[in-house]
Amino acid sequence: MATALAAAAVGAPSAWAHARLVSTTPDDRAVLASPPRQVTLRFDDTVRLVGGTTVVANDNKRPVVEGKLEARGRLVTIPLRKLRDGDYTVRWRVLSDDGHIVDGVFAFAVGAGRAPPGAVLSAEGTSRTRDVISRWLFFTGLLTAVGVALFLPLAWRPALRKAGTTVNETVIWALAFVGFFLAFLGASTLIPHHAAGLTRFGLMYEIGGIVAIAGATLSAIALVDRRFGRGAFLCALALLPVPSLAGHALDRGQWPRPLNVVADVLHVGAAAIWIGGLLALAVALPRATRGLSTEARSRLTAALWPRLSAIALVSVVVIAVTGLVRAFSELSAFSQLWSSGYGRALLIKSGLLLAVVVLGWLNRSRLLPRLRFAALRRNVAVELALLAGVVIAVAFLTDLAPGRQLARAVASPDAPRPIAAPPPGATVLGGESGGRAVGLAIQPGGRLEATMLGPDDKGVDGLSVAFRAGGRTFGSNPCGPGCYRALGRVRSGRVTVLIAGGVPVAFALPARAQPASLIVGRARHAYGSLRSLVIHERLASSPRDFLTTRWQIIAPDRLTYQTSEGGRAVVIGATRWDAQGKQPFVRSAQTPLQLPGSQWGPRWLNAKALGWTRIGRERARLVSFYDPSLPAWFEIALDPRTYRPLELEMTAAAHFMHHRYTDFNRPVRIEPPEAR
Repeated sequence: MATALAAAAVGAPSAWAHARLVSTTPDDRAVLASPPRQVTLRFDDTVRLVGGTTVVANDNKRPVVEGKLEARGRLVTIPLRKLRDGDYTVRWRVLSDDGHIVDGVFAFAVGAGRAPPGAVLSAEGTSRTRDVISRWLFFTGLLTAVGVALFLPLAWRPALRKAGTTVNETVIWALAFVGFFLAFLGASTLIPHHAAGLTRFGLMYEIGGIVAIAGATLSAIALVDRRFGRGAFLCALALLPVPSLAGHALDRGQWPRPLNVVADVLHVGAAAIWIGGLLALAVALPRATRGLSTEARSRLTAALWPRLSAIALVSVVVIAVTGLVRAFSELSAFSQLWSSGYGRALLIKSGLLLAVVVLGWLNRSRLLPRLRFAALRRNVAVELALLAGVVIAVAFLTDLAPGRQLARAVASPDAPRPIAAPPPGATVLGGESGGRAVGLAIQPGGRLEATMLGPDDKGVDGLSVAFRAGGRTFGSNPCGPGCYRALGRVRSGRVTVLIAGGVPVAFALPARAQPASLIVGRARHAYGSLRSLVIHERLASSPRDFLTTRWQIIAPDRLTYQTSEGGRAVVIGATRWDAQGKQPFVRSAQTPLQLPGSQWGPRWLNAKALGWTRIGRERARLVSFYDPSLPAWFEIALDPRTYRPLELEMTAAAHFMHHRYTDFNRPVRIEPPEAR
């Protein structure tokens, strides 16, 4: 049986993963020109870090992690020390909210021109055999304990009253004790590997373990004082919903979840009544009736069997109906019955149940009317063996990802997508939150939208974003790729965008904003018409990683620059010379440039005049707009007479640039290094 179920799970190894990795920054096998300050992993569900997550250098396998690893919601962040050029491997291991461990590896390289790297570590994997055995113990114990507890009021005691006899119930409470103890063993072996209290799965099985040990204690006391059996009965009822609340029925994406939980609880309860009745017939009845006379034993048996048969019939109907409800919920296509490990395990479980139903029908239609109790007991033993196989299948099912999760993994609807343009007519501002670009769109009436742009040039979804203004905090709803819309109208001169796990971004909202598309066009023309200028640039990819550069530009194709890290270059027409520090210049070919070139493209959106500011002693007009071709948010300060840009702020993906422009049209000489 276990071999068949293991074979059913083969062919879809990702089926064991419940929270799915949506994207990473950097991407797998990415080659980066500059070193990243952190590694970011995005999942489609809430996750928590477990041991084994690291980043190592491929050449020596030494860790390059610096600081504390963080898991916030669906995001995992791994801070890195300053990396040199080389190849690196990331190994990650997380715990999803439904208690399943997910892991994997990927690699990236630092240094332009390097070959795409391969991973030098392997995923640690998870002990699926241990988990399946632990789940089998828990389900076997739960079905036994709950089944025996419900068997007493539904069948046993009514049959005793009808037969007009009494018997010692010690053996029944002993059976309940065994069930509770097995459930405790299963829960206690699952909890250490699934973060007790930190995930829904861990919390529910921690509660289940406590309830099981309480039930076992009360069942043991009921062996000598049956009054404590009432407490054991309540423990059995409390244990019943544990797997439903811990498992797939409450997974994200289920609808309606309350119906799924109810159906799952009824499914487990009906199975428990069926199994409990069979166990009582096979184990408890022969021992409990040893002290009865032959006539009393016959009367009790004649009263009990038909009642149990009727209960079993109702249980089969409930199991079938609730099983269909759960199957429709967990499978998104009929073909997943044979194309997914979950579907194949479901088919095996259904086949075993069908065999048990056939045996039950034979018992009810042929053996019971003839009172052939010896044959009935043999068939009950066979039914119990088949039901043990059913419980093994259930243990596999609870550890496999349903077909709907696999379908979502194939469709990848949660994969990062390019951001959308701001709403028409909105005023736009840009800001920086760590390595993310944050764009704020201010619409008439105080409606706000914040867009999160990640270093991969895609929108960042799944964040917890809020807006703080005027002493109030406004939540948000998703409004597109990386987009978050404030819940309510914000009427304040300042607003702070709060990002869980990220740096808050403060914005000063303009009192009045006027259309300025014509002004932006004139500024672009004025900049492109300059004969010469000097640019003082600060370019950053994060708050800690930045570079300053001084550019001298002469139209139409000459420039020179020097960076804060010692890089120097001279470009004249189709030739360039490069040097680092005090090293000599190296000459190479260069595609001729058309200078000075504007920092933004020929198409811009949402251009608005925000008001006035001062650049040094000069009064300047402040204008903001959005360039969809990059994408990027711009804010420029313009000379109101000439429309020349005096300062510029550009906010783009891992590209936060500030320009100050000076020395317009002043005489400048740029010559080849050899001529100096």
